Amino acid sequence: MSSVSVIIPTYNLKLLIERALLSVIHQNGGHEIEIIIVDDCSTDETLSIIESLYCPFVKIIRQKRNQGPAAARNHGLAIAEGDFCAFLDGDDFWEPDFLNETTAFLKSHQEAVAVSVMQCHKTFNGKVSIVPPQPPIQQPVLLDDFFDFWAKYNHVCTGSVLIRTSVAKATGGQREDFRVCEDLEFWALLATYGKWGFIPKVLFTSDGGLVTKKNGWLAKARKRWASAVPIDIWSQRIVQRLSEKQKESFPRAQARIARNLAYSMIMDGRYELARQDVLKCSFLFPKNRLNSIFTICSRSRCIWFFFTSLLRCREYIRGITV
Repeated sequence: MSSVSVIIPTYNLKLLIERALLSVIHQNGGHEIEIIIVDDCSTDETLSIIESLYCPFVKIIRQKRNQGPAAARNHGLAIAEGDFCAFLDGDDFWEPDFLNETTAFLKSHQEAVAVSVMQCHKTFNGKVSIVPPQPPIQQPVLLDDFFDFWAKYNHVCTGSVLIRTSVAKATGGQREDFRVCEDLEFWALLATYGKWGFIPKVLFTSDGGLVTKKNGWLAKARKRWASAVPIDIWSQRIVQRLSEKQKESFPRAQARIARNLAYSMIMDGRYELARQDVLKCSFLFPKNRLNSIFTICSRSRCIWFFFTSLLRCREYIRGITV
């Protein structure tokens, strides 16, 4: 039987951490599991709740200062002993068959470095979405081109992935200077080490709306926005490892990230820096109304400033009123 290390970063998650832990503990299949909790200086009762659920396979690490989720995940990865590993945020949870399905896939596909599943996302405003909404396949598959699939279906997020631990460690972990899109950079980097699998079943739920609303959505978002970087900086580790085939499909996936980073830079007041990335990548943006507006407005510096200023005001008003 293969062993699995589950790394859970926590920060003020008293409302939902028990649910996350129990979703791991109650996985079907009798897996050999170690749970590594890395607390990023919580100031609420998060640790007390974790300790009240004491299990012999739970390790608790307390960071000396708040460093963000990437640093917490890296701290856990450094001591992970399982054959496979996964990152599960403390306000998310797995369906009971997540480990059964993902470990079986990696055991039967030795060439795969990681496998991901479909997801259910619930936001603090009550919106529910399934990702991908319409999977193009009906059975688990080893992806021929990860970046092409990602560009089309945006199918990967933290908590939806199981990784070979040896490969995860070989990457050097996640970039600790990022607090936004740090997980996406890691998935892209991981794809340069080997093939990915995909399982078209909803086995993971991202449901941190309760915590986000309670702790203050705007305060959390500001830290993330401030850490956003231009797409060329985000891509530094990845582009130097791309194969010739990946060089053809990576720009389409990269454009998705550029759009997200541009939005974060706008929210942080760095309008012109965001505009430069939009001008560089907008011809590959996914087709939707907002992306079309971004593309059109970016052609004029004055129109761009007016549009993005309004966008930022709207977002801040929404954050204050949540």
